[in-house]
Amino acid sequence: MRRFSPLPITLFLALAAISLWAFKSFEKPTVIATVDLERLYNGLDEHKAGEKRLEETMKELGAKSEKLGLAIQSLQSELENFKADSPGFFETSNKIEDAIGNFKAFEEFSKYKFENEKKILLRGTYQAIKSSLGDICKAQQIDAVFLDDATPPFDPKDTRPVMTQISGRRMLWVNPAIDISDVVIKQMNENFSKRQGK
Repeated sequence: MRRFSPLPITLFLALAAISLWAFKSFEKPTVIATVDLERLYNGLDEHKAGEKRLEETMKELGAKSEKLGLAIQSLQSELENFKADSPGFFETSNKIEDAIGNFKAFEEFSKYKFENEKKILLRGTYQAIKSSLGDICKAQQIDAVFLDDATPPFDPKDTRPVMTQISGRRMLWVNPAIDISDVVIKQMNENFSKRQGK
């Protein structure tokens, strides 16, 4: 007499339970939204404040650079008061060389500082957008947010072939109704205003 094995029935019930769970898990439709990153950057008060600070830094660096340039001009004017073979001429010439070296070094430093500050600002804004999007998506039960790169027009000055520009895009068309850029801008500006104590 053959013995009955409960293993096939157990496996069948386990597979049925897994299939039912999987079906229930994917029953809810995925909610998708888009954002226009350029609009976000242009609309965020926090980013505008950062750009203003960057502008002030550039002005400060420019003023110091101008001061160093004027010091070189002053030394060059002073040099005209000495004969070409006098000790004063050699001493002033050395001062001019040092001043030009300092000026060039400061120009390089200014360029590096400005580019670095700009990168920090862009990265910081991007991180803040991602963080805010997380909060908004949880509150509104949005499953995924994509960058809308379908709307910006092609750059006519861009020398790359049109196909390269086209293939660089991830979206061909986006329904404007799923764009949440204004929601993100409003919430982030309100949060920034609260942090500023306004």
